[in-house]
Amino acid sequence: MDESLLPSQPELISFGGFLEVTFQALVEEGVRPCILRNYEGFPANNAAGDVDFLIRPSELPAAIRALLSLPGIRIIGYSRRQYVAHLFVEGIFRPPGFRALQIDFIWSLCWKGMQYFQFDAETVLKEAIERRGGVLNFLVPCPVHEAIISLSSGLHSNGRVKEKYFPLVQQTFIGERADAIAALSPEFGQKTATRLVDSVIDGDRRKIQTCVKSLHISMTLRNILHRPLRTVLGVTGYYARECAVCLSPRSLQAVYILGRDGRASAAVVEELMPLLGFSAMVVERRQFGPQLSRHQELPGERVSSEARIESRSGSLVSMARIVQWLLGEWRSRFEKKKGCTLRIGEGFRYEPLIDFQRYPSGIPKWFARLIARLLPSSDLWILLDPNPALRSVDQEPAENEVEQLNSYLSFVKTRKKHAIVATDNDSNCVTERAYAAIIGTLTERAFKALKHQF
Repeated sequence: MDESLLPSQPELISFGGFLEVTFQALVEEGVRPCILRNYEGFPANNAAGDVDFLIRPSELPAAIRALLSLPGIRIIGYSRRQYVAHLFVEGIFRPPGFRALQIDFIWSLCWKGMQYFQFDAETVLKEAIERRGGVLNFLVPCPVHEAIISLSSGLHSNGRVKEKYFPLVQQTFIGERADAIAALSPEFGQKTATRLVDSVIDGDRRKIQTCVKSLHISMTLRNILHRPLRTVLGVTGYYARECAVCLSPRSLQAVYILGRDGRASAAVVEELMPLLGFSAMVVERRQFGPQLSRHQELPGERVSSEARIESRSGSLVSMARIVQWLLGEWRSRFEKKKGCTLRIGEGFRYEPLIDFQRYPSGIPKWFARLIARLLPSSDLWILLDPNPALRSVDQEPAENEVEQLNSYLSFVKTRKKHAIVATDNDSNCVTERAYAAIIGTLTERAFKALKHQF
């Protein structure tokens, strides 16, 4: 992919402006969602890294159409669980410099695929109340429903209270104790519901945690007794979808950055990480490539002349380490992930397999080419090309520099998708070019996923 074809960075919209056009687009599509929590600062700011919209299951396609219709906003990530669709949108400015936001469309309030009997999404939507924030009018849950949802999100996921929401939950239960017990009793029984509500009012965290087991047992038994087939299908579908999201390589988006100067590529990655915040559920940075010797531990360091000759045994050791690393790379694709993951890799450790002149490691060329073919596929390779900078000076670049650059060019052009980013400008311009290449690739991938889904 030539840099001239890279997408230009559109003008960023404020968080408040994004909310305004989003609510308008949703209404035009016939969707009026309920904001579950963290709306107190709307429209000026968001207290969390995401926005939770409660909708009806049939409204998901319309909600996604609404996001796709927003000017200057791009969907750069999409994954779906049994009860929620996670979308990551780009084009929003949020201090301290983030450009992306996670949007969750939730259509089911459940635990491991088992539905609540009366306290479900439809009930929350019917009893939702209007709230005004600036120029925005939107729906929020009634106080009792919001308190139960905020409390349940921590208890059901990890058996603990989320301290962020606890003061509001406690205050609501104190003021509306009878209503809170009445809302919980159909799901967990009068005795368990009363014990939970009173434990929250007393602020006894330990006692609250002892209620978790009773809550799960009660909910499981009620589901099995009243709707056994639906429960089996729901639990099976839940774990199947979780495996697809957390263990499948499709939930991993991998971008690797190479450059003749390892320190320069490391600096670009350093500047990219804050910009890419919230572009996925997890944005991680890692070093890509086997660590063959101490000479490859520091990016850009040249090996000494004494280290240029390796024995046959040393070459075999290096090859064994490369094979071990390659197996680890494949294993990492199937390891459990929290969700949609964006991996930004610094490729300076892989450079000995590309640039034999600068890193004479004793590895046969045929072996290096074989490893390159066996690499797990990545979404994008970015090569930082200093050649324009070299051409701008009076003297011609050294022959070995040209050969090194040709080695990198030959490698990245064999990859499925690549971008060549010139480094003849200041560092901010280089970072923006790399960012544009990454966002363009993520947008294409998300569009394909949405097109396949809908």
